[in-house]
Amino acid sequence: MASAPVAEDSTLVPILGALQELYTGSDRRTKEEAGQFLENFQKSENAWNTTHSILSSPTMSLEAKMFAAQTLRSKVVYDLHQLSADAQIQLRESLIAILISYKSGPKLIITQLALSLASLAIQQIQWKNAVAQVVSSCGVDASSATIILEFLKVLPEEASDARKIPLSDEDLKDRTTELLQQNSFEVLKILVMYVESAETPKSSHPLIFECLNSWIREVPLPAIVNSPLLDLVFQALSNDDLFDSSTDCICSMIRETRDVDETMDVIPALYAKVMELRPRIQTCKDDPEAFRNYTRIFADAGEAWHMLIARRPREFRALAESIGECAALDEDLEVVQFTFYFWYQLKQMIVLDRYESARHDLKDIYLSLVDVMIKHLRYPYEEKNGDLFGNDKEQEEKFRSFRHEMGDVLKDCCAVVGASLALRKAYVKVSECLQAQSVGENVPWQDFEAPIFSMRAMAREVDLDESSVLPDIMNLLIQLPDHKKIRFAVTLVLGRYTEWTARHPEFLEFQFNYITNGFYVGDSDVASAAAQSMMHFCRDCGKHLVNYIDQLHDFYEKVAPEIHLESLYDLTDGVAHLVAAQPVDKMYGSLKMFCSPIVERLYAKASMPADDAGHRRIADEVELLDTFARLVQPVIEEGKPHPCMQYWIEMWPLVDLLLDNHGGSTYVSERVCKFLRTLMWSYRSHFFPLLAPVAEKLVFCFEKYHYGSYLWASGICVREYGNEYSNQSTQEAVWEFAYRQCISTFKYMTTVNLADIPDLIEDLFRLLSNLVSSFPYRFIPSELCKPSLDAAIAIFTTEKKELIFTGVDLLHDIFSYGFETPPVSRIFVVPSEIQMLVKQLVITQGEIMVRQLFSGLLYAFPRECVSDGVGVLLVILKLAGTLNSVTWTSSMLNMLPEGSITQAEKDRYLSAVESALDTDDMTRLRRQTMDFIGWYTRRNITPRNSIRRIGNIQAFAFNG
Repeated sequence: MASAPVAEDSTLVPILGALQELYTGSDRRTKEEAGQFLENFQKSENAWNTTHSILSSPTMSLEAKMFAAQTLRSKVVYDLHQLSADAQIQLRESLIAILISYKSGPKLIITQLALSLASLAIQQIQWKNAVAQVVSSCGVDASSATIILEFLKVLPEEASDARKIPLSDEDLKDRTTELLQQNSFEVLKILVMYVESAETPKSSHPLIFECLNSWIREVPLPAIVNSPLLDLVFQALSNDDLFDSSTDCICSMIRETRDVDETMDVIPALYAKVMELRPRIQTCKDDPEAFRNYTRIFADAGEAWHMLIARRPREFRALAESIGECAALDEDLEVVQFTFYFWYQLKQMIVLDRYESARHDLKDIYLSLVDVMIKHLRYPYEEKNGDLFGNDKEQEEKFRSFRHEMGDVLKDCCAVVGASLALRKAYVKVSECLQAQSVGENVPWQDFEAPIFSMRAMAREVDLDESSVLPDIMNLLIQLPDHKKIRFAVTLVLGRYTEWTARHPEFLEFQFNYITNGFYVGDSDVASAAAQSMMHFCRDCGKHLVNYIDQLHDFYEKVAPEIHLESLYDLTDGVAHLVAAQPVDKMYGSLKMFCSPIVERLYAKASMPADDAGHRRIADEVELLDTFARLVQPVIEEGKPHPCMQYWIEMWPLVDLLLDNHGGSTYVSERVCKFLRTLMWSYRSHFFPLLAPVAEKLVFCFEKYHYGSYLWASGICVREYGNEYSNQSTQEAVWEFAYRQCISTFKYMTTVNLADIPDLIEDLFRLLSNLVSSFPYRFIPSELCKPSLDAAIAIFTTEKKELIFTGVDLLHDIFSYGFETPPVSRIFVVPSEIQMLVKQLVITQGEIMVRQLFSGLLYAFPRECVSDGVGVLLVILKLAGTLNSVTWTSSMLNMLPEGSITQAEKDRYLSAVESALDTDDMTRLRRQTMDFIGWYTRRNITPRNSIRRIGNIQAFAFNG
């Protein structure tokens, strides 16, 4: 590159013109065209020389040089393969030279050049003395400090980002060792030299600490702690310019001591330095940035050394106190969350029996923390524009979410000090508010609500037999002011303690009345809370409310039309639990009493045309029925009449009518199919009388509407009734029904673009997997098997995660029957004729399956799908045998784009495939295949890559 010819001015003119248009142009279309031109330029081979010309020119604008530096960096990352080995050596020489020429700045360009040089150093594994050469070429005098430090800072950062490095995992590991670990002590010497030198520009001091922060994981920590750097880093906290970078360094050093048993040689020195900072917590509480950094330091220290606090509480107690001080002084709630994980970690240790003495010694700290959290839970006092958060809904939601995080800290406190003591704190605060109000003080509702919320947060930690404070709390709650915010909080508290109330029924009546009255206060939030609490009340206290069912029905019918839908769902959940608690002989009547009004409303809607909103209302009503079917499912001996199924059979004509008239609505079809799924799951064999009409309806509706929901429900039928627990005639009927559905689906798939119906195909794959599981020996020889494989192959160029998972699972389910040992426990040995059929499928379809799978694995699959995809690939290779597998894999490798892989790399992977299959070492082959996919994608799958598959897509075809 240093000797490359300088680009002609005529080459630069269009580039500079496009840059000017991009930065200063006003026409949107012209700017887009300029951006596209520059993007294409960045991909070209000419960009190597052109960027050097721009960066070397003394007359180019800063914008042009910045663009050239960014382009050069992206070229090194993505396009290094465009250069020969000799040209790459020239590149590193020219990069060093250009970096030196910019040692006076600008900083942004230095950073881009340093990143380019770091990426080049990592990729050029033959460049053994990269760090030493860069340092010696730039020189270690004060004037070169900025470029040396910037390069050293970014080198570990670039090496840690494996996604951008086109090396195998093994090569990257070796290269990281060469560049970082083997140079760590030399880098430490350079940093010490710069920090001790009076000639080092002050502007470089933050960079020294940033560089140290990057290398902390590479340099042995004792070397840093025993060097002058330790004192200098802590002293730098007093320098505003160095405050942030020194804080980052200290936190990084602390995090490196998390394995306390391995780092006890350095922890005492670090601990002493950290605790010297404690007085600053109080002095900087009014400086948000300083307080934030000191809280970070103490919280990180607590997380790293929480085990030492548990083991030696008296020696390390001061650290826990300091963190508590940080939490208490954070009036603006900006940094208290930094401490949360520490309190959790320490709690996890000291609740163990072996640390009982530590729990006793630290109990007072956690008890004080209860007060701190309750104070922080309080809503703001001042309103802005008539709203506590100034109508900033995002800020309000953030605070509400944050309160639940503080609630988790309160749970930790309960685990340490005991729930009764923690609850007593909240009780006392509410009592004090009541007492103050009783003597005429104006007590804001926020002061009541915060401790009430804390009671709700701590509920899960309270023993169901607790009797020292909860009775006082329950009696106190009914005395509180009738403010909607307070009522909302109290209602939710009652809903959270329903299990306790079930054991203390003397409190049930006033709680039940308090909750039901919440529906009439005219506030939607309170009504929502009442619905939620009523749900828990009926769930947990149902046996005490059995005789209230008639009154509850009247109440349900009265409030149902008045409350929001989500609240209605919660309320319906509650009353369904109450119906389920009825004696079996009364269950039919109770179920009918609650469901009949819903059925009547649906009958009225079923016969009328409906728009989108009307279909949503129908779906919402069906959801209410689904809730009853899901929750009211008494265990009835097989062969005896089921009181619930008796009612659902009676209302089947309604479902039939809904699907006839409104089955073309996705809202109605999906909700009805979900309802049918619930009936099958809830009543199992008692559903048999409805199985035939339901199956027929699902076939009819799919042929008419082609919605995936009908296939999804069909799959449930197969899974529930296509197994050995059904009689032979039922199994036969299920097979025939599912067969018709699949054939109909395959025919439909030939008429559409599969990319347009991913959800339908996903539902089909689930249905097919259920068929394979229930009827393996009928499915594999049938005419369903081949198109199932074709459909799976056809979707492997998609990027839709769930679709890939279901397709891969289907292939795995089918090919598992190619081995003697079956994938299910109910079958002991796979018949040889089935094994042969599966192997024959692999032989005839294997080459295209291997190609399409690799196409997905290398170009399209989301990362989460790669492991499963490799799993089914290995099954195919094992079934195909060594010769076929090597031939297919070789064919696939030869179809990869030119320049993306060398012949030596192809041969290495083919050798691994052959060796692993010959020795039946599939574990090794999985590891090598994952490694191959990893380095190939890092090298070739870039933002500039337009290739998304290997070869042509095979279109799905079906002639059945």
